[in-house]
Amino acid sequence: MADAIVDAIGRVCAWIVLLVIGALFAQWPLRELVGGGHILANDWGQVAHAAVFSLGIAYAMRWDGHVRLDVFYQRLSLRGKALVDLAGSALFVVPWASIVLWYSIPTTVRSIAALEQFPETWSPGYWMLKVLLLAFTSLLLLQTAGHIARDIGVLLGPAADGDAAASPR
Repeated sequence: MADAIVDAIGRVCAWIVLLVIGALFAQWPLRELVGGGHILANDWGQVAHAAVFSLGIAYAMRWDGHVRLDVFYQRLSLRGKALVDLAGSALFVVPWASIVLWYSIPTTVRSIAALEQFPETWSPGYWMLKVLLLAFTSLLLLQTAGHIARDIGVLLGPAADGDAAASPR
């Protein structure tokens, strides 16, 4: 279930990249060559850019596309990898994301209630960045729950220690 939700959101984020390219990269020639461009397009491009990264992190985690110091991990058995992943998820990801989520909720609620604007340009939509923080941590926790369940399944499942090349994901 977590994988399906994160996959769907990841596919949407891939399309948001086109919005980022259009909004941010078109600003330079419009501003420098034509004397045009608009600050609102830049602000919305920043929101779209933040959306790609904050929503796409769970997708990268889902497909093990994140950066990992892989000196010893690649040599571990399937159960060894599952144990390392489970420990990392339970000891680092869950506590950190839970703290971020917990402390972000009041700030985000206040920001939405005030329809907070960008501090430099006073254009609307700054509150959306704070909503993205909640979405980021929620999706990260959802995907981490899926990883924890999968790692526990590997650890409790039939012995597969001989398969050092396999991945629990």
